[in-house]
Amino acid sequence: MSSLATRFTAQLSRLVPTGKRADDPLNDLKSAARWLDGLPVGDAFKCQDAVCRTLKRSNEDPESFTRARLEIFMLLDERSRDLQDTLVRQYLRNPRMSRQMESQLWHAIYGLSWELARGYHSFVLHLSRDPGGRHADVIPRITLRAVRAFGQLLKCRSMRYLAAGEKLWLRLHNLYRIAESGGFQRSAQRAYPDENSDCSCETAYVHILMLNLANSGTLYPRQINMLDRWLCNWHGMLQLETHLDPDRHTFVIDLAADEGPRRLRKPDLAKPLRFWETERLLQRVNEIFGDLLRGGAPRQAGLGDARTAESLELLDYLRQQWAPLARREQRRAPREAVKRLVDVAHGLSTVVAQIKLSNAPARVSPYGTGLDYNEADDVHVYGFVTERTRDRASILKNRAVPSPDVERWVIHDESECGLGARVESRDKDWLRVGALIGVRPHDRDDWQLGVVRRLAREGDETSSVGIEILPGRPELTMLVDLSTPAYTVKGVDDGAGMLPHACLRLDTSPPSLVLDPILFAPGKMLEVHGSAERTHLILGNPIDRSEGWMRVGIDPLD
Repeated sequence: MSSLATRFTAQLSRLVPTGKRADDPLNDLKSAARWLDGLPVGDAFKCQDAVCRTLKRSNEDPESFTRARLEIFMLLDERSRDLQDTLVRQYLRNPRMSRQMESQLWHAIYGLSWELARGYHSFVLHLSRDPGGRHADVIPRITLRAVRAFGQLLKCRSMRYLAAGEKLWLRLHNLYRIAESGGFQRSAQRAYPDENSDCSCETAYVHILMLNLANSGTLYPRQINMLDRWLCNWHGMLQLETHLDPDRHTFVIDLAADEGPRRLRKPDLAKPLRFWETERLLQRVNEIFGDLLRGGAPRQAGLGDARTAESLELLDYLRQQWAPLARREQRRAPREAVKRLVDVAHGLSTVVAQIKLSNAPARVSPYGTGLDYNEADDVHVYGFVTERTRDRASILKNRAVPSPDVERWVIHDESECGLGARVESRDKDWLRVGALIGVRPHDRDDWQLGVVRRLAREGDETSSVGIEILPGRPELTMLVDLSTPAYTVKGVDDGAGMLPHACLRLDTSPPSLVLDPILFAPGKMLEVHGSAERTHLILGNPIDRSEGWMRVGIDPLD
């Protein structure tokens, strides 16, 4: 009987697992390598998610701070880099993806970065308690990886226009202070085996600070990623110092505060501050800017595969963001706090439709007199239109039927050049930096063109939006592309190439035109459709552009 019970217990123990599985990647380094080799090839999202869940299990294990577990953790980190880069490229490649897809990709990228930062941070805190112990040789490398992991977290949040939060800055500052106390903050080392250059904790730390200074909610995710790569070539021009030199230093960071770097103004020297200057870096940026203007290639200047136009735009922006306070461009006009309602339409086609609707002629009577029924009745009875009828007609005229393409926003501040608003952004997939919008007071028909220049998300449902109002009143203009040849089908002229395209002309000096980018070519001639006399326009150089629209200078030919 006892032997039967023993056999039954043995069989039951096979069904109920106790301890770790034999194929658990957290068992040892060989198991982790076999597990990584067995991940499905070709599905980066699934593989990255599997690695992320494994790192999370490791971080939640209270007994994981061993040298063996650290080696497993570092191997998982190294093997996940290609997967992470693949997802980042997918995220940047399609700026028009749906909010659901964008959220799925972003949370996957951010989730892995968070587990890496969380794990390395815990290992650094645990091992640095005994700086002279048997694990002292690995502390500099994992500290460097921890600093870079927190930099990736801040970069991910800036790509989504989110504030730092989660005490990310304070944890990053603490990591740098550990490097300083250990004396290895400037020790160059290879963070990952597949990298071609060495890096130190200080250069990685300053790299993060400079990227944060450049981004004020006005850069596209692609530009943030581009600048992140450029900064790798400029590490040698930046160095932190503990003593203030007001004549040289430009920026300051408080290692005891949960905030990022600031421009040097009135520092409190009693705090643990670090200072640095950007004069050498700005000289290099100006040199590259001049080389590109003279026809040089971005790749020769160390800017990678970036296009010349976008490189010039970003470099010019950096010359302002990283400049000393005395040379930095100031705000063009002061802002004033207000509270008023405006109607907003987004997208070139929608704005064109709304301007066309507002330009529609007033309704007339069936008899063609230019008067509606009530006005004609007043003329018949009194010989003139009464004031009461005029007031009633004015009210009815202003009571327009709400359009589903028009949203109503509350403006909180304004200046001569722009507006500031806080809006519910949960269902606004289109709300991105560079979006073209039409703005008008809610009780008037005077549309103006604006561009979203700054975006800061305040939680999941609200965003702070900065809008630049383009100068000039937009005028609807129909243009015919004379360079598009018509074609025939069975001898019949199709004529589709001669269809007019709706554009918006701005009466600025010099004049400019907002049009679909598909119509643009330098020096292209377009004919104004519907004018009494034949009028042509020649397209000049681009002034501004973004997804779905472009503003160019024009040269009218009478």
